[in-house]
Amino acid sequence: MSKTKAEIKTERVLKALNHEEPDRVPITDAFWSLFLQEWQKEKGQDAFIYDFYDLDIMRISPNMDPHVMRSRFIEKNDEYMIYESGWGSIIKRQMEAPMPMFLEFGIKSAADYAKFEFDDPLDPRRYYDERDDIINTGDTYRVLPSFAETVERYKGDYFIFGSVCEPFEALWRCRGTEGALMDLVLYPDETMAFIDRLTEHMLAIGKKQIEMFNLKGMYIWGDVAYDKGMFFSPDLWRKMFYPAVKKLCTEFHAMGAKIIYHGCGNARVIYEDLIDARVDCYNPLEAKAGLDVVELKRQYKGRLAFNGNIDVRVLAEGDKEAVRREVLRKLNAAKGGGYIVSSDHSVAANVPPQNYDYLVQLVREYGKYPLDLGEFDEEI
Repeated sequence: MSKTKAEIKTERVLKALNHEEPDRVPITDAFWSLFLQEWQKEKGQDAFIYDFYDLDIMRISPNMDPHVMRSRFIEKNDEYMIYESGWGSIIKRQMEAPMPMFLEFGIKSAADYAKFEFDDPLDPRRYYDERDDIINTGDTYRVLPSFAETVERYKGDYFIFGSVCEPFEALWRCRGTEGALMDLVLYPDETMAFIDRLTEHMLAIGKKQIEMFNLKGMYIWGDVAYDKGMFFSPDLWRKMFYPAVKKLCTEFHAMGAKIIYHGCGNARVIYEDLIDARVDCYNPLEAKAGLDVVELKRQYKGRLAFNGNIDVRVLAEGDKEAVRREVLRKLNAAKGGGYIVSSDHSVAANVPPQNYDYLVQLVREYGKYPLDLGEFDEEI
């Protein structure tokens, strides 16, 4: 009996995550809305980018908001919208701007942590209602079909990953980045108690996703760094956040799911801790933060897989030769498995669609095992 597309892709990705060489190097990505608009002008309005490029992984998330609700609009016109989200925050979105502006947060001070309420993480609306929560709307406001409907639609074609937020990713959405950073230092006990509640909330949501569809993969969203380093000391992270990340990984692993941790910026100083917490793979490895997946592969070979690091600046500004050099050199990280190709964060509007076409073409041509990278071959 022939395998489905999803079974082939699942086998391919799992081999890569297990540091084995599959038939070819897996590829996936994330795309900004403005890029997709330009891409569809070229490919057709009905074209679906995951199908067009036959990508391997699709990430699908339920509503993780503390409060299950549709966005409550306060003001809406042709230039912007202001609305209340399920995190208790007030958000303004400019129609032409890619990211939301947070005007207010649901938690005003550390004294509010104990009073902040969470709706049931197993509330069916999270999984069966349309989604317009912050995580799923991404860089523009939109209403998406339900988690269950979306997984059901694509589960035969892709390796489906669910997702949850680790506690800092959730904390700042309730409290704001400045407030959260101050509270970690000035009110550690109150903040730690709230971190524990956030962890249990996300753990229950993650386990429900796995149970519903027997998912074999989970992304953990966890931006704890910027291009120069961590937002806080590694020791503080280890004290306040490491236990939560380890708990999420342990529970999801026990249910048969692999873990890809998404962390922007340069958090290299905690990679060993993430390995100890049983993270399988790190994403997105921003090149502009000084990260190089080939160098990282040499250091962490066999212990941590990688997903990302194709420099979007090269995709945006480079000619075909520059794109070729970037992609083929980074494919060295796929030797022995352990690498999934994608951009070093997401594909923005300034990337010409033909450059992304060429990236996929190169991965298909040179990403077949055994790898032959010619003049770009490096010792790993």
